[in-house]
This record gives sequence, C-alpha cells and structure tokens, in this order.
Amino acid sequence: MSSDGRESVLVRTGERVVTVVLNRPDRHNAMSTEMLGRLADVLARLAAPAPESDEAPRCLVLTGAGPSFSSGADTREPDWRDLSRRAVRRARFRSVLSTLHHLPLPTVAAVEGHALGGGLEVALACDLVIAAEGARFGLPELGVGAIPGGGGVHSLLRRVGRGVAADMLLTGARLPAARLAELGGVERLTADGEALPTALELARALARTDSALLSAATRLLRDSGHLDRATALGVEDGYWWGAAVAARDV
Repeated sequence: MSSDGRESVLVRTGERVVTVVLNRPDRHNAMSTEMLGRLADVLARLAAPAPESDEAPRCLVLTGAGPSFSSGADTREPDWRDLSRRAVRRARFRSVLSTLHHLPLPTVAAVEGHALGGGLEVALACDLVIAAEGARFGLPELGVGAIPGGGGVHSLLRRVGRGVAADMLLTGARLPAARLAELGGVERLTADGEALPTALELARALARTDSALLSAATRLLRDSGHLDRATALGVEDGYWWGAAVAARDV
C-alpha cells in the first residue's frame, strides 16, 4: 500500500479476464518501489500453476488509472540517487517484465495519456498494445541522466526499427499513438477514453479460446519472434504437434 493509503496496484477479475490497474493517478502512475513490489506479487500469482477451471483467467489486461498509463520510474522517491537502491529497483523492475513475458496467458496493454520510460517498456512487453489517439510514447531517460533499463530499446528495435528507436532514445522524441501504430508498435487505435473498453472487449474474445491452445499460441509468438526462420519453424513444429495430439485426445 502506498504512503497515502491507496493500493498502488488494483486487480479486477471477470469473464475469464484479469485486469491489473496501476493506481497512482496523481503521479501519472509513476512506478515507485512499493508499486513494483505489489506488481511483482500480482504477476507471480498469475504465473503460478493453478488447476484449470471455467473461471480461471485466460487473458490479462494491464492499464493505468487516471490520465496516463505510466510516466515511468518515480524519480521523486527520497533515495532515487542512491545507486545501490536504484540497482535494487531496476532488478525488481526487470523481474516484473520477465514475469510478464513468461505469463501463460496473452497480455494486452490499454494505454491512455503518457507511456514514458518504464511505462513504455511495460506496455511494449505486452503481447498486444491498444492505445488511445491521444497517447504518447517516449524514452526520456537521457534527459534525467539515465539510460533505459528495462528492455525498451530492444522492444522498439524489434517493433518499429532502428531509426525510430534511435530518434526516441537519443532525442527523447515522444511519438503519438497513430505514428507508432503505422510502424507496428501499436496494434489498435481507439478514441480517447476507449483504450480500456476496447482492450477488455478483445481480451474477452480471446478468453473464449481453449485455454491450452491460447497459451500455446502465445508462447509460440514469444518464443519464435527473435529466431531465424529455420529455427523458428522448428519451434513452431513442437507447438503444432502438441496441439494436434491434444485435439486427438479430446
């Protein structure tokens, strides 16, 4: 719980979708040490093996309360310039991103307002990004004497290419959602205020897919995107056979 008594991360469930809400709207959901710990706990529970049931979550939607998705790290924390503590926070943040990447269910980011620094890194760590037209994405780290530490540069290189990644990293340029969508970094654009409803609608549709098949398809996307074609086809082959055997045994 944050210092003002508010839960920094909210969790809602329904229709086989779990919605995780970053909940520091007065700070544009800047990620404090406490918030990262809470988020790590929430994701760890989702990652833990659980008995299959009709109510078990099949998709995750990640969003922010208030006007923004997340403005990134909370640089106003009292110990922000303490290097050892910053290293601990970074390790926790990277653990959150790793857990998000390995969750056994597809993940959807619903972005309004700003997704900056670590906020951009969290959004791009999701399988699908739904963004409102007014959303802005950026890496402002150089302007505050830092380097992105959660894989944001790598995500941009893979999603939108070197030139745009270089522009965002070196100049701090903030790209509008429409431009990022043109380049492949955002899957669906919505009117302002509609990112979360659109993401939930998509997540509910995904949740109607067989859970084992949905999980396998999600892992295939994550496991093969960085591979050369021959290796990727080998990975695909394993998932294909797994699905075929499962269908035969139904």
